Amino acid sequence: MKHVFVVNPAAGHGAALDNILPIIHKALTGFEDDYEIHRTMGANETILYCRQKCSFEGDVRFYACGGDGTINNVLTGIAGAPNAELAVVPCGTGNDFVRNFTNPENFRNIEKQIKGVSTPIDVLKCRDGYALNMLNVGVDCDVAARASEIKSDKIKGTAAYLMAAAQILPKGKTYKMAYSIDGSEFVEEELMLAAIANGHFCGGGFKSCPNASLSDGYMDVCIVKPVKGLTLPVLLAQYRAGTHLNSKLAEKYIKYIHCRSFSLKASEPVKICCDGEVTDFSESDFEVLPASLKLVIPEGSMPI
Repeated sequence: MKHVFVVNPAAGHGAALDNILPIIHKALTGFEDDYEIHRTMGANETILYCRQKCSFEGDVRFYACGGDGTINNVLTGIAGAPNAELAVVPCGTGNDFVRNFTNPENFRNIEKQIKGVSTPIDVLKCRDGYALNMLNVGVDCDVAARASEIKSDKIKGTAAYLMAAAQILPKGKTYKMAYSIDGSEFVEEELMLAAIANGHFCGGGFKSCPNASLSDGYMDVCIVKPVKGLTLPVLLAQYRAGTHLNSKLAEKYIKYIHCRSFSLKASEPVKICCDGEVTDFSESDFEVLPASLKLVIPEGSMPI
């Protein structure tokens, strides 16, 4: 097994590279021929590098060392490669994917990652690529975009998302969208957001899709209709805690869907956040690729 560490030098405001390199070298002392470290130079370069590695190596375990965007780039590069495994080493500020497991701190422990065992999990496929954790369209994507502008050495993770939410949500922005579930007729509605999920969390710890599973062969979709007034902060608190599906208040505003495919169209300009990366969105079909990725779960952790 070849161990390839794909490190984003910009992750964690530039601290990732300095912090992670000594740990990698120490953990693999005596096995220098079995590992290598690659410093990323952008999304497209990372994807191409991983694809080439899969083509020319035998069994490869890729360690994505960075934020959610780095993880997504490595995922895209190894998608469909039967000889590749993905290990996630979170060095960003949100790190939402590892919240889907017990003892998420183990994902930063290189020795426990090396001792980890890979297990098949689902991946979400959309028009422009893949998602390991979640895709967000609408206001929660607007919040993610604003949070990335706010983030600094002093303001990071959940704090940045909460500050961004406080700035964005009171504006009451909604989007006219149409959606189809498992090939059904399209329904057109005014929506705040749509979260298409493989995992539970987004936005630095918001448990928007509490019933999601990484290995059930389904996606979970949470659709939120316009919410205004004093209802908004109450519902936001429930949405963050993951208790909104048990709330009588939320029944009026939230539709929660368990499906294999989902299609979404926007009738006006809107953005999508795919595993932390924000881009423009108009329409896409989303589908589940069951058990299509071998994910390394570090020693001492398990899915929640």
